[in-house]
Amino acid sequence: MTESAGTTRSTAAVSVRRRRKFLTRILSLPGQKFAWSILFLLVAAAAFAPLLAPHSPNAQDLTNTLSPPGGEYLLGTDDLGRDQMSRLLYGLRTSLAISAAVTLGVMIVGIPLGMLAGFSRGIANTVIARIIDVGLALPSLLLALALIAAMGAGVTSTVIALVAGYTPYLARVTRSVVLKIREEEYIDSAVVSGVPKWKIIIRHVTPNMIESVSVQLTLIFAFTVIAEAGLSFVGLGIQPPTSSLGNMLALGSTHSIDLPLMSIVPGCTIAVVVVTLLICGDGLRHALDPRSNR
Repeated sequence: MTESAGTTRSTAAVSVRRRRKFLTRILSLPGQKFAWSILFLLVAAAAFAPLLAPHSPNAQDLTNTLSPPGGEYLLGTDDLGRDQMSRLLYGLRTSLAISAAVTLGVMIVGIPLGMLAGFSRGIANTVIARIIDVGLALPSLLLALALIAAMGAGVTSTVIALVAGYTPYLARVTRSVVLKIREEEYIDSAVVSGVPKWKIIIRHVTPNMIESVSVQLTLIFAFTVIAEAGLSFVGLGIQPPTSSLGNMLALGSTHSIDLPLMSIVPGCTIAVVVVTLLICGDGLRHALDPRSNR
């Protein structure tokens, strides 16, 4: 009983040390602390938008349409008298939620597809590889536009279209990594020893592909923010009255001369989100790299 308790405490201590070392590696690169702080603030602002927003995002004040920033409306109002600050918080929430849903969908579909193609031999690998090639031959945004045109604009169709557009990229990376891992000697030893394939995938393949897949998912999340904003900007993504960074940017572009902040603020927010995600992704790659001694 004493030995079991001691082993449990030892395992817990090792786990704590690993987590501390992981965090140290992430924050060791220049700018990582600042980037992760900004990302935390963005996520917190999106999560607590109902508490932080001074007004309802769809509440109209027709006596204060297109008012400049100041007073009751910190960022002014749009052409329907809706508070821009409230719509920005809710728009950030919508954009991040959709990007998270797309990234999760890409992970659920792309990783198993890539692992199956990389670990299998014969016709399964060939068929899946050709499907991935076809998906990569079509630009992700163009494929998303075609699917949305067929399904109709909206949140669900936007998520499905972007998942279909970005899944081939993750599947390709996963397949390439698994093909490399499959040729390692310890995999051959496990196969010769009679270890089932599913155990080999869980114990050996998955831990060694986390670095590449995690970095790719970070890139997909960042690109999805841009793609969703682009689709909403042209009217094929999130539909009014729901606020998103893309449709706020579209509305602001019609008033870029008289009220430039209507387009500058959502545009800068998109840029900050994307750049922050890319910097954090670089830190994650650094932390997961076993060759890093920093």
